[in-house]
Amino acid sequence: MSGSAAPGRKLRIGMLGLYGMPMEKLHFTGFETGFGEIAPRLADAGHEIVMYCRRGSFPEEMRVAEYRGVRLVYVPSPGGKNFSGLVATFFAVLHALALGGYDIFFFVNVGMGHHAALCRLFGRKVVMNVNGLDWTRAKWGPIARWYFFSAAHSAVRFCTELVTDAEAMRQFYLERFHKETTMIAYGAYVESSQRPELISPYGVERGGYYLIASRLIPENHADLIARAFLRSGSSKKLVIAGGANYDSPFHRELRALAGGRIILTGHIDDQQVIRELHCNCFAYVHGHSVGGTNPSLLKAMGYGNCILALDTVFNREVLAEGGIFFPRDEAVLADEMRALEANPVRVEALRLMGPERIRMNYTWEKIASQYDALFREVAAR
Repeated sequence: MSGSAAPGRKLRIGMLGLYGMPMEKLHFTGFETGFGEIAPRLADAGHEIVMYCRRGSFPEEMRVAEYRGVRLVYVPSPGGKNFSGLVATFFAVLHALALGGYDIFFFVNVGMGHHAALCRLFGRKVVMNVNGLDWTRAKWGPIARWYFFSAAHSAVRFCTELVTDAEAMRQFYLERFHKETTMIAYGAYVESSQRPELISPYGVERGGYYLIASRLIPENHADLIARAFLRSGSSKKLVIAGGANYDSPFHRELRALAGGRIILTGHIDDQQVIRELHCNCFAYVHGHSVGGTNPSLLKAMGYGNCILALDTVFNREVLAEGGIFFPRDEAVLADEMRALEANPVRVEALRLMGPERIRMNYTWEKIASQYDALFREVAAR
């Protein structure tokens, strides 16, 4: 498990803004999953990697000093779901500036733009993965959206280098902020079913259900997908695997739709169960509308899913010809579901395309190598 970048001097790299390092019995979604793969590969390539973790997200017995070659520092994370990230990252910045001695300060999440600016004002070299357009997310109120937008301006102005995770996102930053960025996507594994019996507690069988696996937030459109599924008249089931840490009319509607053919599993920590739900579903339905290269979509491709995806520039960039795209229209999606169930040859063809695209474009080795090259280049400036 080593990166393939050209050799050079060892760098000391601090990673800030994450929940922390995913572990065998502690799983985080989104970009934590990605950097849980990238950080160990950078360590294997010879770098000293230090990842700051939110203390409140780790049970005391799991606060180990090192995991997979990555050194872990735990910082206080008060403030609840809305503020713990900002507070924890501020403590991480204080530690990093005082004691880190890093060649590269690497931040994840554009909401940490002001934190990154502080490090830059102290003369440090700062790289940030902006991770999307958080100021456009419906779950945030106007004050939070203003804060994210102001943080984006700080990141654009002060960071030594910005990373975007899709070509369309690179174009957005170039056009909106007149800022050139480095595009590095995420990765995924190609895997197949190993323990199909793990899906039986959910009352489904192989090929007998559609799957959504995502956080339950409005931008992921699980409500539209559920309504389209019922409208399609399908005899299959719809499994919605995911949780939410707040309540809203959106969540109440999902609970009202559940029952009978729609199954809400809640959050699932066991990644073996997630793998089996993917590998044994009839089709995966991806409703994400905000962000660039989505790790959930890459994971579905690696599992060999037949994929129906919301028609966005980001989803088209990732899937290319390997998916079926639908607009924000439940009637159209219902028609696509009916057509797919009537065409098993097409289903099988689409299942083969995702893994091949992962092997060609989205391996973790390739992604880690690109970060290795970027960090070396920035450190040499």
